[in-house]
Amino acid sequence: MNATARSTSRIVRGLAAASLITALAAGCQFGIGEDEQPTGGSDPAVEQGKDPAGDGSETDQQDPQASDGGSEGGGDGTAGSDEEDAVVDDDAAAAGVDLSGLGEPAATAEIPATVEGNDEATMTVELFGLERRDDTVVATFAFTVNSDTGSQDARQLYHFLGNTGWHPYAIDTVNLNKHGVLGGAKVGQTDYQSMRFKPGQTFYAYASFAAPPEDVTAMDVMMVDGAPMATGVEIR
Repeated sequence: MNATARSTSRIVRGLAAASLITALAAGCQFGIGEDEQPTGGSDPAVEQGKDPAGDGSETDQQDPQASDGGSEGGGDGTAGSDEEDAVVDDDAAAAGVDLSGLGEPAATAEIPATVEGNDEATMTVELFGLERRDDTVVATFAFTVNSDTGSQDARQLYHFLGNTGWHPYAIDTVNLNKHGVLGGAKVGQTDYQSMRFKPGQTFYAYASFAAPPEDVTAMDVMMVDGAPMATGVEIR
């Protein structure tokens, strides 16, 4: 087993079928500032229980099983021994999160983190660029909680974000279109209530968006709530 494999702990989770991602690509793109509410009736997405936020994300309804720090896949969900410093879900690995090929981050931000016993804890959020894959664009992210005091327990990204969800999005500034996560938070991105990691460890995740036209070579990306917009991120 190579060094990367030894440093990576995975929980088996399926990645949504490629056909679903392709089918959703057109539906998750809409103009900035446009009126998304259909005239002459209520929002059919709300009626059907689909993405009432309207931006490709889901509402922050907490998973009851995951609310106490549990893992949907069973077990304790911890990343492994204290020597391990990288945590990657199988769905993120299947989406192309390759620790050996990430390179330098295209954007970095520091935001507050929720850690019991440490009101000064922060989280470093990194974006490792955008990769065009046919009709989609995939972004790779890393989250590291910085906290030497207080609880050192492994927790979900949801908890470190103050019991709120992770809803990244991208903006095509050429055509003024906002691209939400394809299929919502349980389909087109790493589940923020799936796996736990400790302060000092790095949790790697992905998010997929509908691709802009071929002549668009860069997009702005909202990495996480509370962080500044990452502007002009090149599409590889």
